[in-house]
Amino acid sequence: MKLSLACIGVMLALLMATPAIADQVYVVGNPPDPGSGNCFPWGCAYNAEYQQVYGSSDFQGPILITDLEFYNTQYNSGSTQLPTGNWTITLATSQIVGVNTITGSFAGNLANSFAVQQVWTGNINQAWTFGNTLHIDLANPYAYDPAQGNLLMDVVGLGVTLPGGSTFFDVNSTGGFFTRVYCSGGVDCGDNGVPDYGYGLVTGFSSVPEPGTLLLLGTGLLGAVGTLRRRF
Repeated sequence: MKLSLACIGVMLALLMATPAIADQVYVVGNPPDPGSGNCFPWGCAYNAEYQQVYGSSDFQGPILITDLEFYNTQYNSGSTQLPTGNWTITLATSQIVGVNTITGSFAGNLANSFAVQQVWTGNINQAWTFGNTLHIDLANPYAYDPAQGNLLMDVVGLGVTLPGGSTFFDVNSTGGFFTRVYCSGGVDCGDNGVPDYGYGLVTGFSSVPEPGTLLLLGTGLLGAVGTLRRRF
């Protein structure tokens, strides 16, 4: 009986610890271009739509995306605050929209996607120093399975002003990781964005395994506990 209770204790401890052990961050686009950066859409008065598509090969899944991160490590513009305004982030999955196949039509890219979900809306304004990281905790975490397609991020900025100077976030231009679609000058261009193939913001995705994966693991551990109880 003592052995059985000890085994049960170990199994339950593993089950409770599983989410913490499984937390991980995918940083897509490292290493960044040295001494360079871009302020669209988080670092300047960008009042328009912006999209960035990430290749499915950048991830291992399925995962639940809980947080987005953008980095300012390469170009120091001397900014003291991030812009103020309202941003809306939508994530989606697509087998059609990809790093080399995204179009300049924001609406068309979303229409050729599925599992379209608004994950966050709010203001990113905060005091800023070179080397800081912009963390955006998603109000609605996104379940993403790279086996189903590429990941599309859609951002819309409204009423954005620039109280503390422009901030230039890390970018990668080596190709293969992602592609962005933007409005020139950060001014609303309707549905006529400009694709910038193989270029985009280095992005961190904080994630945990999709809930279904954790449920299966938990069920397996509990089944093992039951087997040990019957054996002893």
